[in-house]
Amino acid sequence: MTAHACITVDLDTLQCYRDIHGLNHDMPGHEGDPTYRVGVERMLELFDEYDVEATLFVIGRDTNVPLHQRKLKEADDAGHELGNHTYSHHYDLADRSREEQQSEIARGEGAIASVCGRRPVGFRTPGYNVTPRLVQMCASRGYHYDSSIFPCPPYWVAKRAIMAWQKLRGRPSRSAITPPKNLLAPITAYHPERERIWREDPTSEMPLEIPMCLVPGVRIPVIGTSLHLFGEAGFDWILPALERTYDRILNLEFHALDFIDASDAPDGNQLAAVQPDLRVGWPKKRALYSHVLERLSDSYQFSTMRDAVGVV
Repeated sequence: MTAHACITVDLDTLQCYRDIHGLNHDMPGHEGDPTYRVGVERMLELFDEYDVEATLFVIGRDTNVPLHQRKLKEADDAGHELGNHTYSHHYDLADRSREEQQSEIARGEGAIASVCGRRPVGFRTPGYNVTPRLVQMCASRGYHYDSSIFPCPPYWVAKRAIMAWQKLRGRPSRSAITPPKNLLAPITAYHPERERIWREDPTSEMPLEIPMCLVPGVRIPVIGTSLHLFGEAGFDWILPALERTYDRILNLEFHALDFIDASDAPDGNQLAAVQPDLRVGWPKKRALYSHVLERLSDSYQFSTMRDAVGVV
């Protein structure tokens, strides 16, 4: 059986991070958001160097910016998959009405189809805040996989604490917290039960659930941000455990923000004060990501999620 390394990237613009930290909005003009204008350009160049065909989760509203459209079309032409990250990226989507949830999924599909000419087959909800109803909606719309579960207790506890602290400071986050039951989910790809998506059911007809990568046992996240905590030596140390556990699909998640630094954004210094990964310069990031991709290429075949789950 081929072991697939699926590099996934959430194309969240800086507006999403302003929402998280309770900062004012600054919508991108015709020149586009730095995450697209700079980050996507760097990402495509890096992935081309290592023959990575990635899955990019697109927020539908961002396709309204001409530069964003061009970058997404360039990614599609290069063989990357465009997945649905909803239309508006509401962190509290799981708490909204059924009608609004359906609209967000459908409008996201339409926006992606307008760029690449086909509907997406994969979904990722904003902020990992997924519920059975959202996955059921994806199933009814013909999605082959969902990649929203992040069963990571350390991340959940840290996020809850930060949100509480921001509320006390009078600058509440516009983010939302993941249902705690999702922390019980398996860490490898599985078919979930219809009503309890944190439980595996091999007979289920629900879309395949592909969780974010975690260190087995301790469930420490292995995502773009945490790679800087591991460093090259730390990643090499955990890699054998990842290879033993993720022998089918390893889902290494990045965000577009991982491909820029504070110097790339007009308000970069303000955001860097609350978003530490912006304080890491791009040359250092690139060197680390190159090392990670090089090591993964020894044991895995880089694939889009669409290809890894066998969608024709």
